[in-house]
Amino acid sequence: MKFNVPVNTTDIVVLIIIALVFVAGVRALISFFRDPKKKPASAVKPASRLIRSGSRVALYIDGMQCGMCESHIKDAIRQAVPGAARITASHVKGEASFIIPDEISGDDLETALHRSIDPLGYRLNYMTTK
Repeated sequence: MKFNVPVNTTDIVVLIIIALVFVAGVRALISFFRDPKKKPASAVKPASRLIRSGSRVALYIDGMQCGMCESHIKDAIRQAVPGAARITASHVKGEASFIIPDEISGDDLETALHRSIDPLGYRLNYMTTK
C-alpha cells in the first residue's frame, strides 16, 4: 500500500514544533512526579542560627527546567536578598548559590527566599551555608 501525500516545508516545520512541545511537556510531567531531592547527610540547614556576612549560601531547588528558569531564580534571590553577590543557578544540578551581604538569621533568610521563589512555581527544598 503506497500513500502519495504531498508534504511541504511548512508542514515539516509545524510537525517539528509539535514534536518539541510534546517533548517539553513529557519532561515537565516527569519532573512533576519526581521525588524531591533528598538532603545529603552532610547538609546542615542554617535555620535558627546566624549566617555571617560573606558566607556562601547554597539552595537546592526543584522545578528548574531551562536557562530561563535559572534567570527567574536569580531574580528571586535578588528580590529576597538585596545586595547578594555572585549569584549562580544551574537547572542541570537543581542548585543556586550566592554570597550573603549582611548578617541574617537562617529563619529570616529562608522565609524571604520562600516568599520570592515559591510563587514562581519552583520548590526550595533546603539550603546550606559554606
